[in-house]
Amino acid sequence: MKKIDILEIKNNFHKFAELNFRNSENFEYYILDKEYISKLEPFFDAVQKDILNKEIFFRNTLQENLDILERGGFFVAAFSNMELAGVISVDMAHGEKSLPTFMHLSPTDILKSVIIDTVCTLPKYRGNSLQEKLMCICEYICLQKGNKYAFMSISPNNYYSVNNAFKQEYTIFAIEELYGDNQKAGLTRYILSLPLGKRLAKVKEQYSVINSNIDMQKEVIDLGFVGMKAINFTSVDKFFVSYSKAFYD
Repeated sequence: MKKIDILEIKNNFHKFAELNFRNSENFEYYILDKEYISKLEPFFDAVQKDILNKEIFFRNTLQENLDILERGGFFVAAFSNMELAGVISVDMAHGEKSLPTFMHLSPTDILKSVIIDTVCTLPKYRGNSLQEKLMCICEYICLQKGNKYAFMSISPNNYYSVNNAFKQEYTIFAIEELYGDNQKAGLTRYILSLPLGKRLAKVKEQYSVINSNIDMQKEVIDLGFVGMKAINFTSVDKFFVSYSKAFYD
């Protein structure tokens, strides 16, 4: 494993420097090597066991995680006193149905795109903004590698992950059925994107749609709007997504 120099990122990446993370001094961050990937299985077991709605977390097999490394992707983990607390995996865009293809990018830009494949933390470490920090660290690493865009997919029922993605200035630009095949139906997912290193301009909300109304959200997206904010009034199961025109600078 290779330890990540957090001070270097704070000094060189404006987005990271501006974020206020709680208890950040309690965690260290490492890029994981191939030997450690198989050791993640008990971690993913614990994460999956804690989730009541199993459609929210679509877990990779061990081989799929090893394939991410083979394609040039990487894993970053957060540790507290060397206990694994959170993990993020970053994959390279690949295949005809890779997330960047939903944005109709050029072949050159697809090659410069990455997929935020998995972001999760153990229940005991939630509330420390680890998802945000892991995503921000990976954005910096990807910029250093010359990548241009990042994409991710999130269940419309996963308020916390949707909200964390919005905090990192990702926007919802599509809603698709993913992970299905001839044997099983796909799962509904928000598709989000981020031009790496860019900041999202503040704009007025145009439409707010409840997360369960997928058809209405698709209609709003077809009008050229993107999801930018999660509004939670009553519960994490029912929340509104605000759609506006997105401008990055």
